[in-house]
Order: sequence, then structure tokens, then C-alpha cells
Amino acid sequence: MLELPPLPPSLHAWHERLESAAAACLLFSARDADDPALPGCRYGGHPLVPPGTAWPRSPRGPLVFVGQLDFAELAACRGDALPHLPRDGVLALFYDAQEQRWGNNPKDSEYWKLLWTPRSAEAVPLAPPKELEDAGLAFDLPLRLEPRLGVCLPDPWDRRAPLPADEWGPQQADDYAVLRERLTGGPHAHQVEGHPWWIQNDARLEAQLVTHGLYGGGSRGFDSPEARRLEPGANAWRLLWQIGSDDQTGFTWGDGGNLYLLLREQDLRACRFDRAWLGLQCR
Repeated sequence: MLELPPLPPSLHAWHERLESAAAACLLFSARDADDPALPGCRYGGHPLVPPGTAWPRSPRGPLVFVGQLDFAELAACRGDALPHLPRDGVLALFYDAQEQRWGNNPKDSEYWKLLWTPRSAEAVPLAPPKELEDAGLAFDLPLRLEPRLGVCLPDPWDRRAPLPADEWGPQQADDYAVLRERLTGGPHAHQVEGHPWWIQNDARLEAQLVTHGLYGGGSRGFDSPEARRLEPGANAWRLLWQIGSDDQTGFTWGDGGNLYLLLREQDLRACRFDRAWLGLQCR
């Protein structure tokens, strides 16, 4: 069981539930770097990918390289925590940063791409195509992401919330929000694993529907008989990577929202990143 900081009086009665709901996560702080092919976790620069890889494209043109996770670096940081994460390999994320698809349509998978190199030492830098450079979408100078092990709590409306949302009193809800922000730094944290900070709703159902070929936007998609049949499977989805909007990175997802990369635990253990889902939420 993970240890939480001292709780405010309004939350004392829920101490055991809160400790049971707490989850380990990896949080990032960013600093400027001057090597576009810098190894390790970072945003921007030249992605490290399998040798011979072509730059990923969407129907609109080349995708923007958002960033990469180096699991060998994360393994050194996390110790025995988060044991289902790989202990080696580089995962590079590409996204249509202009179109910014929401992830509620199965066709949105054409507008983002993950490239996986199982051994970090074998990944090679890939220079962006001239089309991206001419459009000002090639982020040559990266931000180095320095990981640290942290702890987080779920959103009150999350499927893993310690209490049903309608059981929180006003003071409890306020104190809980402050506690969550104290733990991770706020709703736009750059985070691997743990509980997502949802901007709208728990997106696990959307991930479940869309990856089964259903349109997840609007009430009709959620109310269909097929959606109700698939709904129990939403609990298997978990956060792999949350990428927030902030001034330091220059990322603005929608109207100041977050990107969420979700994956089922069994697929994460098997490094089946082709089965992931990417969604965007904002106010």
C-alpha cells in the first residue's frame, strides 16, 4: 500500500479508502537540451526508431513527432514499482498536431502512430521530412524529460474512484482536489502510468468502444446494445502516458487539454503497442 501525505481533517474518515486507491506513477520535469537525437525520455527533437523506419504519415501528410519514452531509463528510476512496464526499449509517439483528432472515431487511428524499438541501444535517430520543417512543425531542439517516482489518486468521476462522486461533501471535494494537485502538480501533469487526470470524463469506455470499431462520441454511441455489451471491458484499460498542455513544452491540445495514451495491462506486458488508443480531452 502506498503512503499518502498527511490528510486534511475532512478526509480522515476516508483514509483507508484513499490509501487503497492510491497508485504509483512516473512524473516528469522538463529542461532544455541541445542534442536533437538525445537518448532517454524527451519531447521533440529527432525520434529514436527501428533502423530503416520511414517517417509516419496520416492521410493529410507527415505526422508530428511528439516525444518518446525510454523504458530502460524509466526502469532505473522506478525500482520495483510498476512491474508491468518494459525494462528496455523506446516508444516514439507521432500525432497530427494540426488536425488534433479526438480519438472518438475508429478512423482517428490514422492520425497518430507509435513506433516501438524493443532494445533502446538499437534505436536510431530519424530526421524529420522537409514538409514538416517548411511548415514549422519539426521541433529540432528537444525538451529532456527527467522522471521521478510519484503517487497519484483517481478523479472523483473515475471508474477507480475511492467513493461515488455523489457521496463527496463540498469540503471533502475541495480538499481532495487540492491533495491530488499536490501529488502530481495539477491536471496537466506529464505522467506515465497511475491515475489519469481527466479533463472531461473517464475515457476508458471510449477506448473500449473505438478499438472495437464503434463510434464513441455522442449519446448514440454509448447507448447502443453493442456498446452495453462491450462496456465491462472498459475496466481493463489503463493509462500509459498523459501529455498535458503547458507553456514550457509549447503543447496546446484543443483548448488547453491533455492527450491520453491508454492500453490494456495484458497488451502492455506483451509490448503490443499497436493495440493502444490515443484520445484528447479539453474543456
